Amino acid sequence: MLRRLLFANFKLVYRFSQWLRQRFTATGILILLIIPIAGVFGFDTRSTLSFQIFSITLVLIITAMSFSLFFRSKFSINRKLPDYGSVGTPLTYSCVVYNKNKTAKRCLLVIDELKTRFPSLNEFTKAKDPLDKKRNRIDRIIGYPRLVNAIQELRGGSIKPVTIDYIAEHSEHETTIELTPLRRGYLQFDKTRVAQAEPLGLFQSQKIIENKDNLLILPKLYKTPKLNLHGKRTYHHGGVSNASIVGDSQEFISLRDYNPGDPLRSIHWRSFAKLNKPIVKEYQDEYFTRYGLLLDTYLQDKTDLIFEDAVSIAASFMTAQKEQDALLDLMFVGNNTYRFTSGRGLAGAENILEILACVEPVYESNIAQVKVMIKEVSHECSVLICILLALDESRLALIRTLTTLHIPVKFLVVTEASEIMDTEVLRKHDVHLIGHDSLQQDLDTLWKS
Repeated sequence: MLRRLLFANFKLVYRFSQWLRQRFTATGILILLIIPIAGVFGFDTRSTLSFQIFSITLVLIITAMSFSLFFRSKFSINRKLPDYGSVGTPLTYSCVVYNKNKTAKRCLLVIDELKTRFPSLNEFTKAKDPLDKKRNRIDRIIGYPRLVNAIQELRGGSIKPVTIDYIAEHSEHETTIELTPLRRGYLQFDKTRVAQAEPLGLFQSQKIIENKDNLLILPKLYKTPKLNLHGKRTYHHGGVSNASIVGDSQEFISLRDYNPGDPLRSIHWRSFAKLNKPIVKEYQDEYFTRYGLLLDTYLQDKTDLIFEDAVSIAASFMTAQKEQDALLDLMFVGNNTYRFTSGRGLAGAENILEILACVEPVYESNIAQVKVMIKEVSHECSVLICILLALDESRLALIRTLTTLHIPVKFLVVTEASEIMDTEVLRKHDVHLIGHDSLQQDLDTLWKS
């Protein structure tokens, strides 16, 4: 009960602090801080003159807020977003502000905003903030900084306000806004604020314009090596439909009589006209390399940063694949079993990145479903890359199962700095550790594996 009450108060405090930052200028906030201090020391008007400072600053704030009531401007906003962004990489987009007023406007502040969602009490309780280790004990116990970080994470990015010095009447001004994405997935733009400080420069009048948009943020990418996995080409039934202009082309073998079920596009029309019966062309079956990339989604008690690292590694391998005549399967288990194939005229890297941008972790073990999925598709895979989030008993059993499939397998385990692994187990099953704090360096060592 106490935690629920405290959480409700946190939300009120956050909303109030956001309102102060959005409506008051830096000078206005300074005067707001002076008012209670001067009020306390000026309580006894006979022994101090601090009450005069209290009265003057209070009148200034009231006057400034009264001026804002006369702000009746009209604007329209047109946001021009890029196709996508990447986590941690600042991006810029243009925003066109149209002044619909009969007078020119000066010193405007444009504040673009992403949709803000408060976490539920359950989400807040389970949230693991890695910055908690650097905070003092009071902040860790109370948890308000953790709430602020959780809200920022759900929002997905930070946007810098921009200033417009002058817009003429009935004209438009295009400005550039910088956005720093903090997470992958879709960022939802909610509204845009156009603010103007009143003559005293203490309080900002604002016009809120509903302006909804979406922007896809892709996982962070790293430089990944070409793994030393020498897999052989395997036969794929119906492989001709997967062949494109690269790799094994459609090689003609012979002509034969038509059989029920043969596609019409295989009919050799010249022979049909000569013999007066349907004749079809026969092609060579396709053999080509097919890489399987398994992403572990069972987060268990790990931090979200570990899962984000695993997704980034998977995205990096998917985009770094240069063999045009190979297929690459992305496989993971969420609410259902998923398998997405790219290469040879099928889905491109951008489609796979969009899928990885939206994948979510699961908190109930799905290793059994992973085993079933791998057994069903292993006969088609030439090489298998497994990105795991831990090395517990269930995953060790998975590793032992995969090593019996008689195909090259590379196991990558994403770990935290404090984790201790059994080196004998790692050596026995050819498992490679990828540390959260040394991710790129550990990936670079795979060149030598």
